[in-house]
Amino acid sequence: MLLLECLIFTIVIASILGEGCDKNGILIYEDFGCTPHYEDGKDCPSKYSCEGLEQSSTHCYFRGKAYQDSEAVDRTLASPSCNAGCRCRVEGNKTGFTCAILDCPEWLGVPVKYRCYRKYSLGKCCSVGQICYPFDNIEKCVVDGKEYQEGEKFSIENSCLDCVCQKGFKGKFEEPFCARRKCGDQLRHGEKIQKHCAPFYAVDSGSTVLCCPSSWVCSDGSESGKGKAKSEETCKFGEKTFKVGEEFEKSDFTDNYGRKFEKVKCECVIPPLMKCTKG
Repeated sequence: MLLLECLIFTIVIASILGEGCDKNGILIYEDFGCTPHYEDGKDCPSKYSCEGLEQSSTHCYFRGKAYQDSEAVDRTLASPSCNAGCRCRVEGNKTGFTCAILDCPEWLGVPVKYRCYRKYSLGKCCSVGQICYPFDNIEKCVVDGKEYQEGEKFSIENSCLDCVCQKGFKGKFEEPFCARRKCGDQLRHGEKIQKHCAPFYAVDSGSTVLCCPSSWVCSDGSESGKGKAKSEETCKFGEKTFKVGEEFEKSDFTDNYGRKFEKVKCECVIPPLMKCTKG
């Protein structure tokens, strides 16, 4: 009986963590507010329908909603990204959001008080306070053999979950303890997204999970698809389209953090976006 309970628990946890589908990079579609489409008998989406991926000269798009010039994004919708005061800006034929970046005390080097540590809350960009000695009544969360104290952040291996140790944690990776990560890329890279650039993940091809991209790879018009097409569904990259199963490589790519990659592999896995990883 105990073995069966452990097996069921393992299956449930695997389902919660999305291990089977996150390897294909579905989190970015969730973040965009896209609609998934499934083939019969398949657990993972085969494609998505997304609003706001086409070039617009009149609106900005964030998580499935169109914003007019100067319209503000509700701060709660932008959380937990560290962008604040985001507004749509329409300039000529270009649209995009302008945002302020929060200055968290931990980023600015503000020290904590003596015998204290920073406290975090799920869905918040910055720390929300400090927890100080004595620590007699604080919650302890043990995950993968490591102990976390109440208010500390932790992550689950091979998942796209953000978690915070809180009172009442019993080993279940669900709200209010854990939540699917949110990327907020449309607030920072809306123009590239509408130009049909592809999300880039700074991990090796075939990595277990792909969560938020570290940058976006854009077309220079020289890409030529290789590989055998697996369906007639297509991904758009710049002005070109590639069928599911087709791929190409690009060289000498620099991401948003200034990191240089000699080779990047891009492939059409789940339309409408290409997916790029380290070659």
